[in-house]
Amino acid sequence: MATPHDKFFKEMFSKKEVAESFIKNYFPQDLLELFNTDDLEITKDSFVDEDLKEFFSDVVYRVKLNDHDAFIYCLFEHKSYPDKKVSLQLLKYMTKIWNLYLKQKNSGKLPVILPLLIHHGGKRYNIDKRFSSRFNIQANTKKFIPDFEYLLFDFSKYSDLEIIGSI
Repeated sequence: MATPHDKFFKEMFSKKEVAESFIKNYFPQDLLELFNTDDLEITKDSFVDEDLKEFFSDVVYRVKLNDHDAFIYCLFEHKSYPDKKVSLQLLKYMTKIWNLYLKQKNSGKLPVILPLLIHHGGKRYNIDKRFSSRFNIQANTKKFIPDFEYLLFDFSKYSDLEIIGSI
């Protein structure tokens, strides 16, 4: 079931100029230096599971990161609360992207994926952004745990009108 937030997100972030503007204005400078937003290409792929489409929607952008394929995976969370499982969901969607990439490119090297979460819920986002924070890690087991961090943009403090006005 598509929600108004899902429709808004899909429409806005499927426009290259909106995506470029968002990335230029909100991404950390050290990441912006790695790619040219002029090369941004919006793919038609979606990786959110059917049973979660009420709460999440996504857009995938292809970019060149130092002349290599890379992706920006943008997951929009429209729940009334922050979900502790979001990092696991991001990992799942990232592996789907890598599998599709390998199928299409038949390449040995996987592309970098910059996972990005846009939270627009009733409560401020207060969950650790590192995937490894979901584990009880012992010093000698750390090397067996996959780890990544996602970029978080928490719009919970803004009304829908304020968000629409800033885009």
